Amino acid sequence: MLDEGIDLDKVPEKKGRDRVKMMLAVGGVVLISGIAIAWLGGHDYLPVEPAMVLGITVIATMIIVCCSSTIVTGKIATKIPEYSHMELKFEKAMEHYENEEYDDALAIFQELMGPERDHKRALYYSAKIYEKRNEWYQVKLYCKMYLEMQPKDKEVWQLLATAHKRLFEYEAAEDAMEKAAELST
Repeated sequence: MLDEGIDLDKVPEKKGRDRVKMMLAVGGVVLISGIAIAWLGGHDYLPVEPAMVLGITVIATMIIVCCSSTIVTGKIATKIPEYSHMELKFEKAMEHYENEEYDDALAIFQELMGPERDHKRALYYSAKIYEKRNEWYQVKLYCKMYLEMQPKDKEVWQLLATAHKRLFEYEAAEDAMEKAAELST
């Protein structure tokens, strides 16, 4: 139903992943260029010492790759305290949810989601709270946000279908039930 733990797809952020990809591409270009220059030097097309060029190329490539891996490790490491804090808040929200203190649970879930609305478990349980309150438009919104991140969750597709039915959106309800049925097979 729900994935546990840190979603490594979200860490580091897109900009960070792009920088790392760029650095690795540069490292590849440096390595290939160095090998080509050393080869040309070995065949006396260029006045360079091939062994020296290969050595410098390998060292430069290693530096670039190490820098990119350090960036990734640093980005993940800076997120660990944040995730730990979020997990404690989530546990507190679940206590409220299980005790049917829905206002308190919902407030914490909203905080966990943040402006991006990207905390899967908080989205899921917010939808469940709105279901218990018969606030079907909210159920629909939260289910859709959740399904953008977790499209293979049959239970949430069924919940979305129920929300559509309660809002008299029968075609959309049918589509959601079809998607839920596809996940059963």
